[in-house]
Amino acid sequence: MFQRRARTYAALSLVTLMLASCARTAVTEPQPVWQEEFTGSGLSTARWSHQLGNGFMNGTEYISGWGNNELEYYTDRPENLRLENGELVITARKESYKDAQGATFPWTSARIRTAGKFSRTYGRFEIRAKFPKGKGLWPAIWMLPEEPNPYGVWAANGELDIAEGWGSKPTEVGQTIHYGGVWPNNVYKGQTVNYPNAGTMDEWHVYTVEWTPGKIQWFIDGQLTSEKTEWWSAKGVPPSSDSDLYAWPAPFDQPFYLLLNLAVGGNFDGNPDATTPSTAEMRVDYVRVYGLEAEKKPAGERPKMTYPWTPVPGRPTLQDGNLVYNSSFDWADTDPRVTPGATHLDGVTNSAFWTLFTSDGKVSLSNDAGQGNALKADITAPGNVNYAVQVRQDGLNVESGGKYEVSFDVWAAQARPMMVKVGGGPDRGYAAYSGEQTVNIGTTKERKTLTFDMKAVTDAAARLEFNLGAAGAGPVWLDNVVVKRVGNAAGARPPAPDGNLLYNAAFTQNSAAHPGIAGVPGTAYWSTWDSGANGLTTAVSGGEVTLNVAHVDPANNWHVQLNQTDVPLVGGQSYTLTFTGRASSAREVAIVVGENGGSYARYLDTKAALTPTAKGFTYTFTAPTTNVAAQLQVLGAVGTPGDAYSLSFKDFKLVPNK
Repeated sequence: MFQRRARTYAALSLVTLMLASCARTAVTEPQPVWQEEFTGSGLSTARWSHQLGNGFMNGTEYISGWGNNELEYYTDRPENLRLENGELVITARKESYKDAQGATFPWTSARIRTAGKFSRTYGRFEIRAKFPKGKGLWPAIWMLPEEPNPYGVWAANGELDIAEGWGSKPTEVGQTIHYGGVWPNNVYKGQTVNYPNAGTMDEWHVYTVEWTPGKIQWFIDGQLTSEKTEWWSAKGVPPSSDSDLYAWPAPFDQPFYLLLNLAVGGNFDGNPDATTPSTAEMRVDYVRVYGLEAEKKPAGERPKMTYPWTPVPGRPTLQDGNLVYNSSFDWADTDPRVTPGATHLDGVTNSAFWTLFTSDGKVSLSNDAGQGNALKADITAPGNVNYAVQVRQDGLNVESGGKYEVSFDVWAAQARPMMVKVGGGPDRGYAAYSGEQTVNIGTTKERKTLTFDMKAVTDAAARLEFNLGAAGAGPVWLDNVVVKRVGNAAGARPPAPDGNLLYNAAFTQNSAAHPGIAGVPGTAYWSTWDSGANGLTTAVSGGEVTLNVAHVDPANNWHVQLNQTDVPLVGGQSYTLTFTGRASSAREVAIVVGENGGSYARYLDTKAALTPTAKGFTYTFTAPTTNVAAQLQVLGAVGTPGDAYSLSFKDFKLVPNK
């Protein structure tokens, strides 16, 4: 048995959970196979190793922010990880930390794993831990597959998240699996659950996963909170048929190792704010692994599932070609077109087929009779992300190879932006088929029109999203919403005459079809974007484009962007990117080539150290997947809040390597 602890509560907890498990499974008592009680003076190097830095290697490429735009730099210092009174203590600290290359990071923390030291296929994994509260804090207990793995790389080889905490949502915890195809063709399924007995994340809890062939169950304090019995793994980039599937129950039939970490900032809970403590501790009392009798049983036949390539009957297109049902919020529930089970907006008449999602935002919805029965969304709490308030219609049958037009009437009490997207649901990894398109809303009714090419597999359950969060309070009106096919998607654009995959590299062209940066001649095919807090202006002179930042908001480096989209890449092909750059004062900007929408997967993710003297930069990368509409991005919101500076670039060139 495991080493006896001096603490009565630990022994009682273990006995209680073992009895509860016996009652659940009615089989032999689970057998202990591995333990970590954190009783020594330092972390056991026989069981654990540190992961250091701010990113990881994907092949030969460095992925900053661990692929999630995280802020922390992981160290092995005692300031960030120590053992204390038989507990592991991981401490996130707000501090200015420089790595060996001189890059500066605003937070430090720690991340440890058992890779190469302990991994197991199936069993009961039990961790007693206490998480910190605070916006932007992201404590995690999770598992990844040991290498080598027969199913390739993430996420075709799987990921099992035992517990992930949102520091801003102390009553909730996430329990998730990642699987599917090789990134960016991965999907995930998870569940957000509340702590039993009105608990919160900053209290001690026992987080448990029981993993057996064909079934994964999550428990908190002995209470079953979620269960998954469907997943898949496939080769092919992207996978396109059942013949690409690995045998069931791949990928969750291989050895996985454990990870414990406390991340800060990024995509999961956003970045810290003024309420976030400057130091935060994640404490772990023990990690215990048991063998289960049920793990010896066969997984059985593959359950019936749908895949991205599975034909799904599409909802019929309306006679006028519109894929949006009840587009003007005027279909009564007695209308024969309103089918049983159609969604509705709570408290809103004539709202069949529409859905509301909110995260940390709040909104009051109504029909505005004085505005032709338009939908009025009065936002009372905008939240921290654009999808904090999301008005949506699901079930649009968007066909591969089609060109689509999205149009709608919109206006607001005060000018503001919103993000519009046609994309997939959770089974498609929330892919953005249209890209995430920002629309500026004025105070008078205006017809907005967007177009996009559907280059993904046909999706009969696509979603139209109006994302109204993170852009201020007040009412917004929507009416006469149309999504219709208007032709066939264009194929991959050919290289420029000199072989460059980037168009208008000399910043001399104008094009009505590709107008470029508003008000800046010579910028066809290029665009800029900023969060609205940087005072960004752009100019072109002598074949060089200059981004003038009046007062930077450096919360994320992508708050200032120079972009070119529709860049065609071929999976497995190596490419070289070159350009010349300078800055009015020394700045380290990010250089990204990757997906435009969806997971925003990054094929090249690197940095360029600009100085007042112009110099050339060269980067080589391999595209992990074929993408005829990739994008190049320069991400330049860097420096101290309020800094003013300029960034200048010329002679961009992207070519395949022979």
